[in-house]
Amino acid sequence: MMEMKVQIPFQQLLTAVRTLTPTQKARLREELAEENPAKDDKDAFIEMLLNGPVYTEKDIQTIEENRKSLAKWRTKS
Repeated sequence: MMEMKVQIPFQQLLTAVRTLTPTQKARLREELAEENPAKDDKDAFIEMLLNGPVYTEKDIQTIEENRKSLAKWRTKS
């Protein structure tokens, strides 16, 4: 999908909308009334966090053991 953003002054946009045919205006209304299917960056980030990988109990236990080993090693020096 290709995306392009264009900055158009509001009055120019309004003029363009006024020149649409009734069929085109109806289609525009439908498009504007629909929920925006594209997610913004924040929603995509939240979804990634919620659906991302998680640690298993074994992973957590391994991390705890490594921390204890490192703490023990640091206090030896």
